[in-house]
Amino acid sequence: MNQMELSVVELCIESLKKNCFPVGSIVVDENQKIISKGRNMINERSGGYREIYGNAIAHAELNALAKLDGEHLYKYTIYCSMEPCVMCAGAIYMSGIRKIVYGMKDYLAGGLDLYGSTEYYSSKKMKVQQSEDLRIIQAVLIGFLENTEYARREAFWEPYIRHYEKEYLTAKKLISEGVLVSLMNSTISTDEFVKAIYKNYR
Repeated sequence: MNQMELSVVELCIESLKKNCFPVGSIVVDENQKIISKGRNMINERSGGYREIYGNAIAHAELNALAKLDGEHLYKYTIYCSMEPCVMCAGAIYMSGIRKIVYGMKDYLAGGLDLYGSTEYYSSKKMKVQQSEDLRIIQAVLIGFLENTEYARREAFWEPYIRHYEKEYLTAKKLISEGVLVSLMNSTISTDEFVKAIYKNYR
């Protein structure tokens, strides 16, 4: 896992601690320098400059995009812990960014299949690639949501269990070993958390 992806995971964890869906996103320039960061802030009551919070569109990718300035965004790459939804995929495309690195595929609301579906969404070439590390870590983080409202949404939880059983079982093991409590209490680092995932990922 590279430093950019680790930064994304840190944002996921921050959202989880704030009782938000654990998704993070960063934008980097052509030199791999982080230009902006965003995370899910749907359940939060306050935010910083240019942050979207407290409503249904307060997604990680939108929060990363909202902080960008400049006319050369086509040189930038956006990292997303989870496949961007339809709203965020469209916003990324319209921002001018031309490269997406994402983690977990979203079988319910993923929007990357939009590209190439219409004349407009075919006019600008996009490079899309999936990160295996982000895929695993994001899916484990979602496994921590079993006792929350998200798990009660059948349209969300059933596809998750079907496609990410291994990651779900890893999450349950980390919970039983006290790793989740340590993570929420900030007594382990992001790097230690990632190592614990791979130690238990079988």
